[in-house]
Amino acid sequence: MKHIDNIEELEQNLETVEFYLSEGTNSENDKTIKLIRAGACFVAYKISDELRFAPSRFVGYKNNKLEQHLNSEKDGRETNVVIERLMDNKLGTNEKLEISFQKYCLNLGIEPHKKKRKYWKHNLSQEFKANVNLDGEFPEGKISERKHKYRERNSKVAQIAKQNFKNQNGRLFCQVCEFDFEQEYGEIGADFIEAHHTIPVSEMQPGHITKIEDLAMLCPNCHRMAHKKRPWLKMTELKQLRKNANGNIN
Repeated sequence: MKHIDNIEELEQNLETVEFYLSEGTNSENDKTIKLIRAGACFVAYKISDELRFAPSRFVGYKNNKLEQHLNSEKDGRETNVVIERLMDNKLGTNEKLEISFQKYCLNLGIEPHKKKRKYWKHNLSQEFKANVNLDGEFPEGKISERKHKYRERNSKVAQIAKQNFKNQNGRLFCQVCEFDFEQEYGEIGADFIEAHHTIPVSEMQPGHITKIEDLAMLCPNCHRMAHKKRPWLKMTELKQLRKNANGNIN
C-alpha cells in the first residue's frame, strides 16, 4: 500500500471514514468503529463545530478502503511519519482532544481501549465533496444531514433499541405502516428495520448522546417521509397522513 503524498489525499481518506460511519453498510460501519476503538494515533478534524477522529493507520495510505486495509500489512509507525510531515502541528498527547475523543466514542456507542493516545489537529481545507453533492431534506444544511445519518448508524444504540422493540412486540415492524420485512420476504428480511432518530440535529444540545427512547422503528419509505417536513413528522402524524390518503383513494 502506498502512503499519501499530500493533504488532499489525507482529506480524501477522512471523507471515506465519514462515509463508512454515516452511509456505509452495517459491516463497513462496524469495521470502521472497531478501527477507531483500537487506534492509538488520530487525526482530529472538526465538522460543524463537532470534533471527529480518524485513525492514522487508515488515513495514512493513499486512496484507502476498508477491504484493502484489512487485508494488507500495515505499519502505524510509517503512516505517522508521513502524516507528521504534512501537518503544521506535532503528534502528541492532548488532554482536551482526549476528552473530545471519549465523547466521540460515546456517540459511536463504544468504549475505547485503555491506552495513551496521541493526536494531530487538522483544519479541513474544503468541505467534503459528498456534503456538496447531498440533495437531502435537511434545511439546516448538508453537514447536518450527514451528522443525522451518522447518529442513526450508531450501531450499539440502534441494536439495543431494535431488540427492546422486538422483546415488547414479538417482532420487528414499521411503527407507521406496520410493514414486516420477515413476513414479506422470509429469512432474508429477518430483523431488518431502520432506526429513525426522532430528535433533529438542529435541536440537539452540544454533547447530546443518543438514547434508546430517541429511536423509532421505520421502514425505508416511512423513514424518508418522516424527513419531508419541518419539524419532522411524528409517528402519529404519519399514520394520520396514510389514513387520509387511503380514505381519499377509497
